[in-house]
Amino acid sequence: MAYKVFVDDAWKRDIIKKISRDLDAHKLEEGISSNYELAIQNDFFASLNLSDFRVSAIGRRPLAKDDQ
Repeated sequence: MAYKVFVDDAWKRDIIKKISRDLDAHKLEEGISSNYELAIQNDFFASLNLSDFRVSAIGRRPLAKDDQ
């Protein structure tokens, strides 16, 4: 499960990141999660549905004609 946390204070963000790392370390030590599972959970794109994702341009250069 990926949690979304917005913190505008760098000090608070660092604390949240440390807690998250400590929790991940605990999950590994206790065998609750594997490295692979944690990598998926912590992936930047984990919350996106990539099955509907399509790259149509890079910058202002289209990659293909849009037939829609």
